[in-house]
Amino acid sequence: MKFLTELYQLGFLNPVRPFKLYKAKKLHGKNSCFLLQCGAAFYKHKTAIADGQQSLSFAELYEEVTALSSIIHHQTEDKEDVTAVLVCNNSIQHILLLFAIQNTGMKLVLINDKNHQNDILNIINTQKNPCLVFASESKMLQVENLVCVEELFNYTEKKQIHFKPSQKAAAVIFPTSGTTGASKLIQKKEGAFYWFRSFTDLVTYTGIYKMKSVFIAVPVSHGFGYTALMFSLVLGKKAVVAANKDWNQKADIILQEKAELIAGVPTSLFYLAEKLKGKNHQVGLIISGGAPLNQLTLDSITQSFGKNIFSMYGSTEASTSFVANYAQLQTNICALGKPLKTVKYKLDSINGGGNELLIQSGLTNIKSDSGWIHTGDLVMKDETGLLIWCGRKDDMIIKNGVNIYPVEIEKHLLSMAEIEEALVTKEKHPVKGEIIIAFVKFFSGVSVSVEEINTRLRQVMASIKVPDRIEIVSEFGYTPTGKRIKPVLN
Repeated sequence: MKFLTELYQLGFLNPVRPFKLYKAKKLHGKNSCFLLQCGAAFYKHKTAIADGQQSLSFAELYEEVTALSSIIHHQTEDKEDVTAVLVCNNSIQHILLLFAIQNTGMKLVLINDKNHQNDILNIINTQKNPCLVFASESKMLQVENLVCVEELFNYTEKKQIHFKPSQKAAAVIFPTSGTTGASKLIQKKEGAFYWFRSFTDLVTYTGIYKMKSVFIAVPVSHGFGYTALMFSLVLGKKAVVAANKDWNQKADIILQEKAELIAGVPTSLFYLAEKLKGKNHQVGLIISGGAPLNQLTLDSITQSFGKNIFSMYGSTEASTSFVANYAQLQTNICALGKPLKTVKYKLDSINGGGNELLIQSGLTNIKSDSGWIHTGDLVMKDETGLLIWCGRKDDMIIKNGVNIYPVEIEKHLLSMAEIEEALVTKEKHPVKGEIIIAFVKFFSGVSVSVEEINTRLRQVMASIKVPDRIEIVSEFGYTPTGKRIKPVLN
């Protein structure tokens, strides 16, 4: 009964929808572009996507994707087993291209165009099949089979070539990275409906379905950004995007397009909250994902946008699995929250202590003999049964035989008024096994001595958890998905 109520709230029980869905599935099969045709049929002239300068309705979006698909198909019909690589920004052109490539049935690798050229080339070189690389002229990659995005769009304006859309589910692959920035390639699970029960639970629980427009403040080349884009279009919302803009310009686009929801990683949410503080915006909901929140970011968000914030936990492999609301984040900034419908989990004790979170493999593209996927994340339950994220399994520090979670130390460091950012890591030691290294960045104009930091830490935690060394840094580097990279010291 609850599921039916959710479907009613989302408008999915409208009797016209099954008919339009049937027609779209008959043409596109398992290809995700059937969702675009459904949108074109059901939402028609509503705005589907906008960037502050141009906009496309759902009907126009599908028409543009179909035309672009025909050109790509024409250029690749003599090539077999080709993998498409899109060096992607959040422009409308690139989003059209993202769907058009899928419409041809080609396997698609999405790469953030802010990656260093060497990293992009390394990812391309890992592909077994020949690659057709789509990039803007600004990238100027030295690769074979390079297609300039701008020229491709000029071509589509002159010539339209009919073709039959592919009916197979086109694989979409995302490079993802940890705090080291090293990339690994993860393929999204194929199929259109395996996520549907979790999707309805997520959008009704958070209230996403009530919002009219979504600003996607995370690259669509990241699993979280891609999911935010798809959810917006499925729900008939306006997806607001901004390519290669600074934070002031992005804030202006949010104001201009009257975005009511912002989806982003904590870093992007912090900068947007600071830029929009005191402005007459219409943002009423914040969805955070891709990395854990910190107290500084949460405080800035609530000051600018209010307390209607949700933090999503998941992975590129498993998509969103848990959602924490503001009350749970207030209890503990690293709270995972409630598991979504269809998500099953358990805690697995690891050697040396601690519990790794395991998730049922039905939501993932990763095969497991046991049926459970090892997330690599360490979690614990508090006295109320709330799951708390404690860090990555390979980040856990074992000092003198004691398990120490970096996130606990970071939390206490960030509670100090002078410290803006903190990153705790480890270093091998011949006697202690591993020792604790902390990197801290002060707010502008203030500082505190290392000795004072250690004194304060000893007042709130065991001495063995106090860092063995503290390094002061002026800036942190970030991966394209907003995760901090360990500073390289001179």
